[in-house]
Amino acid sequence: MAYMRTFLFGCLSFLLAYPAQAVTKIPDVFLYAESRPFTAVVVEKSTQNLMVYVKNEEDMLYLRHLFPCSTGEVSGDKQVSGDRKTPEGVYFFLTEFEERYLAPIYGTGAFPIDYPNFMDQRAGKTGNAIWLHGTNKALRPQDTNGCVALENQHLDAMRGDIRLLRSPMIVVENLAYHSDYPPKNDVSRLTGLIAAWTEGLRGDSYHAYLEQYSRDFLPDVSWWQDWLSLREILEESIPEFRFEIEGLDLFQVSGRVTGIFDLVVRVGDASRNLGTRILYMEPDDKGRMRIVGDPWLAPPESPVPIGEPLLAGLQSFEEVWDAEDQIVRMVDDWLVAWSSQEIAPYAAFYASDFRSQGKNRNAWVRYKEGLNRQYSFIQVTREGPLEIRMRGQGRAVVRFVQRYESSGFETRGRKRLDLIREGGRWKIYREIWEG
Repeated sequence: MAYMRTFLFGCLSFLLAYPAQAVTKIPDVFLYAESRPFTAVVVEKSTQNLMVYVKNEEDMLYLRHLFPCSTGEVSGDKQVSGDRKTPEGVYFFLTEFEERYLAPIYGTGAFPIDYPNFMDQRAGKTGNAIWLHGTNKALRPQDTNGCVALENQHLDAMRGDIRLLRSPMIVVENLAYHSDYPPKNDVSRLTGLIAAWTEGLRGDSYHAYLEQYSRDFLPDVSWWQDWLSLREILEESIPEFRFEIEGLDLFQVSGRVTGIFDLVVRVGDASRNLGTRILYMEPDDKGRMRIVGDPWLAPPESPVPIGEPLLAGLQSFEEVWDAEDQIVRMVDDWLVAWSSQEIAPYAAFYASDFRSQGKNRNAWVRYKEGLNRQYSFIQVTREGPLEIRMRGQGRAVVRFVQRYESSGFETRGRKRLDLIREGGRWKIYREIWEG
């Protein structure tokens, strides 16, 4: 019966995954989706199904993939290490492990999630190493130690959709569906709460800021006096600076809402990304939504930031502007090297652990070297300014309009480069064609 169930799920996934299907029934785990590109992974334990939702250009949710999966062999929400249960809630993908670094049991790759997250730790839950991964053995329902497993070809089909430190994996026992999406009243109350929280940062007193929090959770405000001193300095030269929320996504599971967004400081037309923030929200005893957790989503290779990232981000304005100048020069030099068709100078712009379109750095360089031999000329330029977002120390995301012309091909579209500092230089860590 288990084998037949898996076979039927596989047939169903083939029929639904290609092409993407417009969603007519929206799972109620989704409240609001503003970020672009948007991807969310939803796991329903009762059916052992994994679904990948994306948005099209009209901001409509699409079901891109529906695959059979396998979750923990013991039913229920994970509580302690070794209970062989899969945690339920909203989690985020932290990094990607490639096949060459994994035991065969994990198949062609793995994506760790942030279990135990901030709220799990407050609840005393324990355990670690909960991953979404492939498998080299036959997929059977409820057959893992707590991870979510897919057949290798299904993991490979969806891996390009996952945005690290942004895409959620939402795990529930049973899915329910909205009668109307988005639920306007709920979204209005939540966005109002987050707006008041953001505005509270500009207040003279932290009381307006704390008003948005649950009485059961007292956030650390030991940095507030330092913030007032820094704000006084900033306002002498840039009094019009303000905080904004960008790319807000809202999800709900079991009455708790998880919001993820980029906190941005804006000065005129210029802006700086201070980092990705998560707000956990629950209703209080009067039914009003209040914040019960507020962690920053830290890069996987570093610990949760020490001190207050808000202050660190604002204090590093001058340093960020210097970094942006370096990035602009680096991107322009990279385009010149690409157009020269000299492979060694071009390859020097890529990080040692670069990966794109399933290729590592060496495979990518060989691919580009082949194109150089194929075309008699290549000319790559950018149109307009770069859109630069600093993502913490030594990381940045760059977007721009790229024009590519060669003796056999011509295209124009939006390019994204994920950059890291390596060997004292900015280098390309990921290269993504966004269309």
